[in-house]
Amino acid sequence: MLDTLRTNIAKLIYPGQQKAAAEKVVGFQITPGQPIYTNMSIEKATREGYACSVYVYRGVRTIIQAASAIPWVALDRDGERIPGHEFEKLMANPNPYFSGQDLIEFTIAHLCLGGNSLWQPMMVNGKPREFWLTMPDKVKPIPGGDWISGWEVKGEGGKSYTSPPETFIHFMQVNPGNPYWGIGPLQAAARTVDTDNEAQDTQKVTMQNRAMPSGVLIPDVTIPADKFEQVKEQFRDMYKGNSERRAPWLLNAGMKWQQMSLSAVEMDFIASRLQNKRDIAAAFGISPIFLGDLEQSSYNNMAEARKALYQDVVIPMLDDIQATLNMRIAPLYGDITIGYDLSGVAALRADFTAKVAQAQILWGMGVPFEQINNRLEMGFEKFEGWNRSYMPFSLMPVSKSMQLPTGKKSAGMSEAQKTAAWKRIDSRRIGWWGVVGDKMQELYEANGEILAGIKGKTPEQCINSASNALKDAEPEWEDKLSAVYMSLIEDFGTDVADDLGMRKKADETFDPFTEAAIAWIKKNAAKTVTTIMETELEAVREIIQAGFGDGLSIQNISKQIRQYYDDNSKWKAARVARTEVAKAAGYGQQEAARQSGVVQTHTWLAARDDRTRDSHAFMDGETVPLGKPYSNGLMYPGDSSGSADEVINCRCTELFGVD
Repeated sequence: MLDTLRTNIAKLIYPGQQKAAAEKVVGFQITPGQPIYTNMSIEKATREGYACSVYVYRGVRTIIQAASAIPWVALDRDGERIPGHEFEKLMANPNPYFSGQDLIEFTIAHLCLGGNSLWQPMMVNGKPREFWLTMPDKVKPIPGGDWISGWEVKGEGGKSYTSPPETFIHFMQVNPGNPYWGIGPLQAAARTVDTDNEAQDTQKVTMQNRAMPSGVLIPDVTIPADKFEQVKEQFRDMYKGNSERRAPWLLNAGMKWQQMSLSAVEMDFIASRLQNKRDIAAAFGISPIFLGDLEQSSYNNMAEARKALYQDVVIPMLDDIQATLNMRIAPLYGDITIGYDLSGVAALRADFTAKVAQAQILWGMGVPFEQINNRLEMGFEKFEGWNRSYMPFSLMPVSKSMQLPTGKKSAGMSEAQKTAAWKRIDSRRIGWWGVVGDKMQELYEANGEILAGIKGKTPEQCINSASNALKDAEPEWEDKLSAVYMSLIEDFGTDVADDLGMRKKADETFDPFTEAAIAWIKKNAAKTVTTIMETELEAVREIIQAGFGDGLSIQNISKQIRQYYDDNSKWKAARVARTEVAKAAGYGQQEAARQSGVVQTHTWLAARDDRTRDSHAFMDGETVPLGKPYSNGLMYPGDSSGSADEVINCRCTELFGVD
């Protein structure tokens, strides 16, 4: 039937190739119409393997526990997850009595023990409403038709009936000799499992009953019957108790001992069982470590074993299940793909960390993130621009270092490249604004607390009290600001150093804490804090003088000071954060360029938005030798040596020319 159908289709599609198309297709069919049986049933595998052998039990449980905790998901045509899809809901609760984990546990167990697992979907309006597990022992495929003509199902009372091919979803481990019914790892290990079980049984009998006598006592002469019974009773009385087992025997003259059986050591019982353990582990594809073989174990070996468990056993098994679900179930939901999510597997996170390190290297080489994601299988969702490459635009060859007169636009880089270079640095600075702003806000609020406690009977006394309080707060401000500077210099300096290729060698690694950097931090922290405190004292002076002018009490003036800080601490902190982040970031970048020994020039790159100062926009592209100031007197954007109108809220950056 199948061959005839294929032939007719071939004739219609390729009328000129009728002879070739009419060739008989040799298939896999084995005795069409006869059910496929096997001598390894789930019942037998469970009874003689899973329930009897600690090694089989532990091996199967290890695979079950690893595989059943991985969630199943529905993906759209772009490979992105569809949250709340009805397939995910069905897999979470496949029927009223099984959870999704229960269903997968039984599926994996059946595949490991017998090589076959069957689900019976309950269909409603063309979609599965429930999944029910079916015992493979009760169902056998019947070859015929396009593939199988149906299933022989063993019903109640031992009576069998035939069910249509679509009744069950069949998962199986490949059996090269039978494409209709799989073979599980336990069948390959059956002889080893039997041997190990027999070894345990033998040892048990030996320990309990000494089934074969250990030896015999042979007298040199014949002993009369009455004397023989007397000697036998004496031995029975002496050694029949549990406490006398294996005790040495003291023989009288004329007696000799003849050994009749092998000892446990001679049988090499322990060594043979160890080999059995390793053979069983090999059949299931897992490390013997999981079966208690810790002879070669270490922390690293355990970590590698866990990773190998997923890579060599669990993931291939889930791939088989996934392929079957995508063939049988996914088309029922339309344009979706069924997958599984490994992101929660702790054993694979170390691999992900290594992938991230590789991705950073490839990204720095200009490889688009789309290619990186596909090659390393990192699982990221598509985002705008992920198919474009971005080179480290904070660097450029000297031949393109924009050596142009002040104010002229550079032809060495496109506007898109300039914008990308500026955005890269600006987004990094913006990320720091919130961190630094929170630290500064804490300091401002602390100022509000201490200034609300000023004392005095005259405006001058209150102002002096406020001045002393601010003076006492300066060390804490300087400490926190110094810590902020250190972090910023290290972050932005390391970024430039990485672009410059400064390798991890003692003489090439960027050092953010040189004597020059420490001196810069101390100087700028002290200068900035002094400026901030002078501004704060001036604001408090105005509040105090206005309060006395209005005839307010000290308590009311204190409330006004507290209210002032409640209203203004946040925006004051944000303003300081922006200025100080730009200042320290600029210094860190230039310090890294100086330490590299290869940077020759630096170029002003104005902010790419409508808030750029006209003077800074005019300087865009201005290039000067490294170590020389720009035309506005600044060594770098945000340089604290410049005037406030050149520095505050400046968001420009610079590029470096290398040889």
